[in-house]
Amino acid sequence: MKKLLVATTIVLTTVTGTTDVTTAQAPASRVNSSQCNKYVNLFRANHLPVETFKRIAWRESRCNPKSFVIDNDDAGGGLLGINLKGRLAATWKRWCGATLSNITNASVNVRCAAVAYRKMGLRPWR
Repeated sequence: MKKLLVATTIVLTTVTGTTDVTTAQAPASRVNSSQCNKYVNLFRANHLPVETFKRIAWRESRCNPKSFVIDNDDAGGGLLGINLKGRLAATWKRWCGATLSNITNASVNVRCAAVAYRKMGLRPWR
């Protein structure tokens, strides 16, 4: 699984120009995936490895099930970042009933993630 790195950048402007100083980077999973604790029972009910999916939820949505994006290569999102436009686009509806109108429902999103995890492991989140 890819680890998302969070960096804080401080820009200092002087009379001679601009200097960028980047602080030490920490994996996003350590930043605050504890905010995802309210979804632990949902992860368990869907037989997902809790700590792994807390980190995925933090990386994908900052534990916000209403997270949503539409751009050139992504449509959807939700708690676990289900992409309804990617290579699995047609598969999601068949596997778990996911649509653009219900993907931000945490129960639907986690149920879909559970089906994908059983069939594909962590590949959809790499």
